[in-house]
Amino acid sequence: MGAFNYKAKDAKGQTISGVLEAENRGAVVARLQAMGFFPLSVEAAQRRLAALQGLGRWIGQGRISTAALSTFDRQMADLISSGIPLVKALRIVSAQTPNAALRRIVEAVSSDVSGGDTLAEAMQRHPRVFSPLTVAMVRAGETGGMLEGVLQRLADFAEAEEEIRGKVKSALAYPTVMVLAGSAAVVVMITVVIPKIVSIFKELGQALPLPTRILIATTGFLSHWWWALLGAAALGGYSLWQFSRTDDGGRLLHRVLLRLPALGDVLLKREVARFARTLGELLRNGVPILTAFSIAQKVLTNRVIAEEVAKAPESITQGSGVAPALSESRTFPPVVLNMVAIGEETGRLPEALLRVATSYEMQVDRSLKTLTSLLEPLIILVMGLVVGGIVISMLLPIFALDPTGGR
Repeated sequence: MGAFNYKAKDAKGQTISGVLEAENRGAVVARLQAMGFFPLSVEAAQRRLAALQGLGRWIGQGRISTAALSTFDRQMADLISSGIPLVKALRIVSAQTPNAALRRIVEAVSSDVSGGDTLAEAMQRHPRVFSPLTVAMVRAGETGGMLEGVLQRLADFAEAEEEIRGKVKSALAYPTVMVLAGSAAVVVMITVVIPKIVSIFKELGQALPLPTRILIATTGFLSHWWWALLGAAALGGYSLWQFSRTDDGGRLLHRVLLRLPALGDVLLKREVARFARTLGELLRNGVPILTAFSIAQKVLTNRVIAEEVAKAPESITQGSGVAPALSESRTFPPVVLNMVAIGEETGRLPEALLRVATSYEMQVDRSLKTLTSLLEPLIILVMGLVVGGIVISMLLPIFALDPTGGR
């Protein structure tokens, strides 16, 4: 199979272009004619396609935001619900998409769908853009004849994820600015203010108090060996990053994160919310439960929780329900298991999972607000102690000066 660039005229005489995969050039011509097009040119596009894919990995696909994908899903849902054919809807969305990288992907999807692929099959060829969750839900929507509804729910799901991500960023913005501003103030004092004051003390030849001597020694060490400290910090960070990429290292790091005071509880609730919303959306759209578990596991970022969730499908295949299968893991709180069990008993498992997700997302939001409200005064206190300690250490020799000049 090779890729071929083509140009052709449609029934209205308009020139269209795209990329098709086929055994040879003749197969592309035959395929275009079967689709009602008049081929103008067909050229091998293997090198060009590979180059575009490589470029997409570096600058294209990485710049496609969740908001852009949400807009794409909603536009497609609106067009399809209005009775517009799928291929035409893809072309309309492609022409209206401001993101150049996403526009290229949509054009490729449109070309594949024109060639006879389903929308899910065309999306599956771009895993860096369309997640397994998106592909599975679209496939279920096409099978059940409810594609527009599925696309609407995908847009809602993406917007909910983006909203939570935005709340986390906004919650951490102010503390981050405070830390940077305080650190900059300390650096200026150590590198500019203190050396000038130290030179005055040396001219006076006065014996300095212990806190002042410690500060001067610390300042001298930092001014001479700052490059070694930065190098050691960079090396330590790189080593930790490499260790976290190994199976044992990643598992250990994620287990430690879950056991951190306050923060560990927030991380756990966030993972439970992501898993419950993903699994609930998949089941609500008719995705088989084992497939849904496999996809939902991939949205989990904590390796410890993901490995425990991965054990559930085996219990389900042996006849166990979802709640008993999840109860084998120590990750999910009893209230979640109870809600899942009630959902199974009443035949409304997807709705129960989505209620769990909504509840835990609200709890995460409240916990983040609480943490940041506590973090802000803590940062102010720490920075105040550091700056105050420096100022007091510099003022102590002045207080110790003999006003009589030694007379």
